[in-house]
Amino acid sequence: MRFVPARLALYSDAMQANLPAFPRAPDEAIRYMARPGLAALPSGTFQVGMFVLMQGFVLVIFTWAIWWPFPKSTHDWLFAILGTSLLMGLALGVLYALLRMGRGLLRGIAMAPFIRVTVTDRRVLWSLPWAREPLLEVGLARVRGAMLGEVDRRGRGAAAMLLMPGDPAADDHGYIHFDRLPRAEQFVAALSRA
Repeated sequence: MRFVPARLALYSDAMQANLPAFPRAPDEAIRYMARPGLAALPSGTFQVGMFVLMQGFVLVIFTWAIWWPFPKSTHDWLFAILGTSLLMGLALGVLYALLRMGRGLLRGIAMAPFIRVTVTDRRVLWSLPWAREPLLEVGLARVRGAMLGEVDRRGRGAAAMLLMPGDPAADDHGYIHFDRLPRAEQFVAALSRA
């Protein structure tokens, strides 16, 4: 990673008119705003989705195998009903466990494409278009610096925001990491001006 010099002009009046719904001071200027969209989804989301679809397909095949040929005897009916009940019970048990234990993770994945990252001259905000209050707000006084990782030819890349030691929003090393962030170099430059 490398540090990027502070070289970012403030956004135009037209860009500032397209603000998120959260309240802000009249003299608060926006330095950077982006919504990563589907690129904000965690790595491996597509693979997990394919795995879930394959499991659903196997469940359908098993159900078809249980009910084909159509049951004719009492023994066949008992086998079909018990087999289907067992499969559906297992599927619902796994679904219940996922929803109960991973509700926050699933909610985060569902909201990730809609989150907007905004850097103003006073704070960094994570917000949703339909929410009045930001999801997270970090004052620029808590930011020690920013680093830029690899950036692709379209300007999407990795970036990290270094926070003060012991900041509750940071990870164990004092960073908040961003992957596949649009115009990552402008993001780091906006934070470097703090």
